[in-house]
Amino acid sequence: MRKKDIRNNKIRNFVNLFTALMFTLLTSYQIYLLVQISQNRTGRILGIISFALITIATFFALVPRKGFSIMRTVLLIAGLSLNIIIKIFNANAMFGMLDFAYTPTVLNCAVYVLSQAAELLLLLYYLVFRHNKKLSRMRKLACVAMSAVVLLYLSCLIMEMVLMIRYGWNIDLSLKYTIASRFLYFFGFAGIAVSFMLPVPQSQGGIPAAMIRQTSREDEILFSVPDNERAKVEVMKKPQSSEADTDFVL
Repeated sequence: MRKKDIRNNKIRNFVNLFTALMFTLLTSYQIYLLVQISQNRTGRILGIISFALITIATFFALVPRKGFSIMRTVLLIAGLSLNIIIKIFNANAMFGMLDFAYTPTVLNCAVYVLSQAAELLLLLYYLVFRHNKKLSRMRKLACVAMSAVVLLYLSCLIMEMVLMIRYGWNIDLSLKYTIASRFLYFFGFAGIAVSFMLPVPQSQGGIPAAMIRQTSREDEILFSVPDNERAKVEVMKKPQSSEADTDFVL
């Protein structure tokens, strides 16, 4: 396996594992809120389902098998789509309270719009570009698009910090837990974007091409034996009579 392939695999596995851990903690926090807060349980349950689907999908990304790759695609698309749909149902209430003369409502609406745009960009990129062999080779396009996603989520994080710390908006149970959850949310989706920037691993039947190359090289090393060594091996394989057997025959 080439050093470049090893390095890319290590980076990819680290990013996917980090992202999976972020979404695991975020899902656990949402379950905790569901137990503690009685309002809007249906929306919270749907949010937990969407985060759980994304969490499982990010864990499946750690397994380089074709079957897991297909399941990851289905779960990730379902999780992102469900999260977008949930936010769409909240659009009426979000824009209904918008007052350009009151800064918190403007920031709150901006967070909603930018987070929706970032998640839509993630979903469209995964659907259109990620699984298209010709388009997936356009590394510059992927880096530009996913960098924009990270910047959008970073902008949302900054505005939410202002909303919570200065205006006391959108605090769930306590300020420190809510801030921690927002960082989990940011690092989770930013991790997905970073993973999309990395090269798509080439595989054959679920086995990475680098592993196949390594196996073929090992086979060449094992079976390319010099002639003189092969002759010695053949001599050693021939059955030889012991001295006792020779005396008995005589």
